[in-house]
Amino acid sequence: MGDAGQVILQLERYLADGREEITEVMARDLIEQLRAKRRPEVTDHVHLVKARRLLVDVLLVRGKAAESIKELKHLHRARKRLEATVRRGDPSLLERLTPASEDHLRAMRASASLGRASAARSALGKAETLRPGQLRGAVEAVELLGDVSGLGKVLNHIAAASGQVVQGEPGTKVVPPTAEDQSVDAVRLIAALDQCGGGTLRENLAMQHQRLVEAEAVSAARLKAAIESLQPVVDYHEYG
Repeated sequence: MGDAGQVILQLERYLADGREEITEVMARDLIEQLRAKRRPEVTDHVHLVKARRLLVDVLLVRGKAAESIKELKHLHRARKRLEATVRRGDPSLLERLTPASEDHLRAMRASASLGRASAARSALGKAETLRPGQLRGAVEAVELLGDVSGLGKVLNHIAAASGQVVQGEPGTKVVPPTAEDQSVDAVRLIAALDQCGGGTLRENLAMQHQRLVEAEAVSAARLKAAIESLQPVVDYHEYG
């Protein structure tokens, strides 16, 4: 299949383009090739972890959640071997690895797809313990399962620690200071909190969102007025 790194980039493009079947086939093939190496190097461990992540992702997209659960076990083991290898060689490189929390979020999605609320909450809890601020993951869990097995409580806890609503591009959002990549559209978060019975936090976020929306509207109106004031009242072209 050629260079494993290039194959992985190709598989990522395939998955982004909706070519799920060939992505799954090629990911499985790549995994077997990497596992067959008798003396794998660090890059081989990296590629194996990435290939397994791709396989889990494409299985979830294809509605094969039960299979993804099995593959996640292999992924967790492969990631731990990679971490151990890097720790022995150059511990400073650990920060460059994809956080383990991302794989626990995958486990949350797989469990949620199968309606396993307790398992989904457990996986989300592991992700939150490893990297506090898993706001988007908590929102996804509630969207998929509702307020069951304490998911609403988890969402409220993470949302409360995530700070205020800020202006985004576009719209408004909430950005956890400890995990900025887990930012969530404010309207989406408010809707998820509605599924959990609303409450004071939901109302505070809604008011912050509304104030920002109104401020943005005022700013846009002022800009429009300023632009219009620069336009000539008389069209001098009419007088040739």
